[in-house]
Amino acid sequence: MAQILDLKGTSLPSIQIEKAGVRLKNNAGDLQVKNSADSAFTKVTASIHESTSDTGLVINSDAASTGADWKITLARPTSGQTADYTLTLPTSAGSPSQVLTTNGSGVTSWTTVSGGTTNGQLVDTTALAFNSASSVSMFTLPANAVVHRVEVIIDTPWATGSATMTVGVSGTTSKYAGSNLIDLYGTAKDIYVSTPGEIANASAESLIITYAASTATAGAARVLVYYSNPG
Repeated sequence: MAQILDLKGTSLPSIQIEKAGVRLKNNAGDLQVKNSADSAFTKVTASIHESTSDTGLVINSDAASTGADWKITLARPTSGQTADYTLTLPTSAGSPSQVLTTNGSGVTSWTTVSGGTTNGQLVDTTALAFNSASSVSMFTLPANAVVHRVEVIIDTPWATGSATMTVGVSGTTSKYAGSNLIDLYGTAKDIYVSTPGEIANASAESLIITYAASTATAGAARVLVYYSNPG
């Protein structure tokens, strides 16, 4: 009799599947799946997940919506769709700066953006602060990409000391911008520009800011790298 009452939901707030198994329970009209101790959520495994609403998947639904804790919602268009379709994701996570493209039938793949023109240039921004530790990682420059321009924008001038910075790679720290081109002690909104003129590297490069803080007590800047991907 107790088992029948449990299934009807009249004696317990949850149904346990097998001894020490997961629990199904109701919470304000929502179905929850908890572990055997009813102390934490547990995964649900199924071959197909179907949703009858336009909002099909919410990731981190209990997010605080502050700081770094926000939810992501995947949904279909509310109007304009004329047929069913399937999107098939690529077999890997892709390479830096690649974009997701489709073959027109829903099969997606990672594609390298063609560069070589001003409008085709990409830009990466890295923040630098007076108390940053050297070296500061920037981004991975794709193989055969060309760096056209490096800008250092002073947001807050450095105070005290003789801090310096360069932009390059491990072993060649001034490859794209040398310390003699950049004055961290200038005035706010000063922009220091380097046009390195380096040929494309056949291998990907991890760009870094090599920074010497000295005794700086204030200062903030942005480092922008303009580059084009191989076409």
